[in-house]
Amino acid sequence: MRQKIAALGIKGSVLVIQNGKTLLDYATANTTDTSYLINSVQKSMTAAMVMREVQAGKLSLRDRLSEFYPEIPGAKKITIRNLLTMTAGLMLKPGAQLGRKHFVSDSDNIQRDITKTIFENKMLGKWYYSSLNYVYLCGIISQITGKSYEQLFRENYVKPLGLKHTEFLWSKPSKIIASCLVPGMDYQNGRLNVIKHKVALRAAHDELGAGSVVMSNHDLAKVIRYILTGKMLSNKSRKLLYTAEPPSYYNGGLYNDEKHKLKTANGAGEGYYTFMRTTNNGQTLIVIQSNQTKDGQFDFLKPKIDQIMMQLIGYKTSNENMTG
Repeated sequence: MRQKIAALGIKGSVLVIQNGKTLLDYATANTTDTSYLINSVQKSMTAAMVMREVQAGKLSLRDRLSEFYPEIPGAKKITIRNLLTMTAGLMLKPGAQLGRKHFVSDSDNIQRDITKTIFENKMLGKWYYSSLNYVYLCGIISQITGKSYEQLFRENYVKPLGLKHTEFLWSKPSKIIASCLVPGMDYQNGRLNVIKHKVALRAAHDELGAGSVVMSNHDLAKVIRYILTGKMLSNKSRKLLYTAEPPSYYNGGLYNDEKHKLKTANGAGEGYYTFMRTTNNGQTLIVIQSNQTKDGQFDFLKPKIDQIMMQLIGYKTSNENMTG
């Protein structure tokens, strides 16, 4: 297993848990406690936070977006379920980016996003991947609770789980240092260049709930297992969140492989990669993170790590038995 992972050439940290026991825990660069920006893997945590409000009766998956943001195009037709599954038909205007150049507040960013949002009625109910869906979900749970997304994240995960290497990218320097974050780097013109913090910071603010948290492998694994098997959600809530209702391959911020009972999440951006693979019960899990990225490498690595996960759960590794 270690040889197969080493063959990927990833410079970072590796954690492999099989049947509840740590099989591998090492670093090819940095340390096992190093934290990385997890990018889109954070969506799984945001989705569980939304589902917790549903479980508490403060929100329904059938509620309309118009109850919270009536000014968003198509809001009367879009449900919370649509946002969670990215079937809302929402997208940014051509050439537009999330947020604004100079950050003011989460709510200000959302209002700016609204002015750049378009609704495609023909895409309602069809899958279209956009972080915009999750940014609006963050705003919704903040409206319901009267708390910021960061406050809710800390209450749901950091405090109850005692996470030691988890922080928001915009936290105080002392907290960032304590989290053991390493700078993101990207190969450009044959050289490894450090991504400027102010560039990564803007992206983190813009991707609220979808790419603003840094975590170590151990903290990430702990949170994923907590979401899938812990007290945060009831079994009924988890079933609703990861329902096989279309699109069955993406629900609750995770890609779902019902055939092999696996869940997957990937994150890439600002010089970081995060790959997470887990069984539905969280007992067998792979987390691989890196702060050295290269154009085209992300899409190359995803199926390779899928193959390693399949081997870990005992499936044959021939091409016809692989998942994409």
